[in-house]
Amino acid sequence: MMNAKQIRLKTVSGPFFRSVLADRVGDVLAPPGPESAGRYHRPGQATLYMSPKLEWAMIAVSGYIREDGRLRVTVPLMVSEAHVFDQHDEEACRILGIDRNLSNARWRPALEAGLEAPSWRNADAVRAAGADGIIDRSRMIPGGWHVNLFRWNEFGGPSVEVVGDPIAIQLSVDGPKWGL
Repeated sequence: MMNAKQIRLKTVSGPFFRSVLADRVGDVLAPPGPESAGRYHRPGQATLYMSPKLEWAMIAVSGYIREDGRLRVTVPLMVSEAHVFDQHDEEACRILGIDRNLSNARWRPALEAGLEAPSWRNADAVRAAGADGIIDRSRMIPGGWHVNLFRWNEFGGPSVEVVGDPIAIQLSVDGPKWGL
């Protein structure tokens, strides 16, 4: 089994943005609930999804807003040095045995069919290697990416703090499902 010292990790720090349901703004740094699952977390696993640009964080949840109509906001965060696995690095993916295409596969239909989300295999490998998180290549934003931390605000991990007020997400009436 590899560890974080044996794989190439990218250090990220600075301002990031996290979009959450407006009624969860007080829990913006809390891990998902025990029943929640997402692209990079199984039920019960901690993951903090965020983006390095405000617009990218808003686009990342725009489809969910158009589906359920629930108000979401984006919260400015400051992240200390997080050592994350970058799925842009093809050689690092090969070394760790990661198939980047699994992260692009549709995860929600897999769960609805009672299957494992394909992207979980990549997250499992990165977690097992000891990285703080994983960089997700955006499927909707050319050149875009997101950071998903597996640990934060605990001994030995990066720190994340709220550094600004929530910003309401305003979508255009006739915009694409995944876009502003």
